[in-house]
Amino acid sequence: MADNRCTVLIVDDESGSRQLLRQILQDKYRLMFAASGIMALEAAKSVQPDLILLDIIMPEMDGYEACKKLKAIPEISDIPVIFISALTDITEKVNAFKSGAVDYVCKPFQSDEVISRIETHLKLYNLQRHLEKQVEVEVNKRRMDEQMLIQQSKMAATGEMIGAIAHQWRQPLNSLGLIVQDVEDAFDAGEVTKGYLKQFVSQCMGLIKLMSHTVEDFQNFLKPSGRQDTFDVTEAFYEVIHLFSDMLKKNDISVQINTPETCRIYTTGYRNELKQVILNLINNSRDAINAGQKKGRAVAKDGLITIDISEGDNNVIARISDNGGGIDDSIADKLFEPYVTTKGEGGTGIGLYMSKAIIENKMNGSISVSNIEDGAEFTIKLPLVKPDVEIQ
Repeated sequence: MADNRCTVLIVDDESGSRQLLRQILQDKYRLMFAASGIMALEAAKSVQPDLILLDIIMPEMDGYEACKKLKAIPEISDIPVIFISALTDITEKVNAFKSGAVDYVCKPFQSDEVISRIETHLKLYNLQRHLEKQVEVEVNKRRMDEQMLIQQSKMAATGEMIGAIAHQWRQPLNSLGLIVQDVEDAFDAGEVTKGYLKQFVSQCMGLIKLMSHTVEDFQNFLKPSGRQDTFDVTEAFYEVIHLFSDMLKKNDISVQINTPETCRIYTTGYRNELKQVILNLINNSRDAINAGQKKGRAVAKDGLITIDISEGDNNVIARISDNGGGIDDSIADKLFEPYVTTKGEGGTGIGLYMSKAIIENKMNGSISVSNIEDGAEFTIKLPLVKPDVEIQ
């Protein structure tokens, strides 16, 4: 049958002490023995016992030094050490605890006292290991949940990309269709000359090039930034608005960007990640305005998103406000928590959660939200950096 008893390593250079401890403990624990501090280190690394009884006065390496070395080895540093010694001075006990021990038993010891001390610290040790395992399980669970949220956020962003590409491709595709259809009419009318074909090819290639640039723009948007960078925050906002301008126009929403001067920041985060946050906030404002229009709210009759970028207290401050009617007070305090959404069944509740994670964890900034007169306002604060060299 398997021996499930805890293992106790007894370290003492006196054989009499080792034999006495064997008699006291052998019925309750699996025992190992070492006659010096050096042997104790090797045995502890090899077997990794559940508890160590350690004498202080030993040749070559005393118990204090042995305990300090044990605590310096990561894989065995949490093993509880109880000193056993004939030294009774308070200074010795203080030194024992300073070196990493959890308890101190004076020789000559009583068997009941030794067993009681060992049982107490084994229970505490096992409880600690159980709690650490629970924490590890919870951390792993949270990490998996985080990865799932990140994946869902990427899928949502990909959906927005596809929709925006479709909007930007619609006009050139219609133009391309008309040009191609005209070839048949031109042929029937005898108008297909070399000059006509040259113009036909030029027009088609121009439209195809325009569509190709659109795809490249969105590919760059989705690609995670490879390194930290110093960049113009205003420019990042303009890039997002440019890519999604057709979708906003379709919803009769205008965007106004106000900035007194170019703002440059250096962050531990990345440009494209910030642009994803901007997209999340723009989409939230768009959806709020659309919802308000469907409900006939006067404040959302003419959709407007206003972006104000300024400097203050060594920060770049970007305020994104809309006239979509504001946020319900019942969820305002929980808006950045996962799966909390203002869109009912139409929302996933991950966009703002991921935005907060990006701004705080990657950009070393902050993000907050408040209701204003006719809508909501999100405020992003990021570290402001003045580059030594002008960035082109």
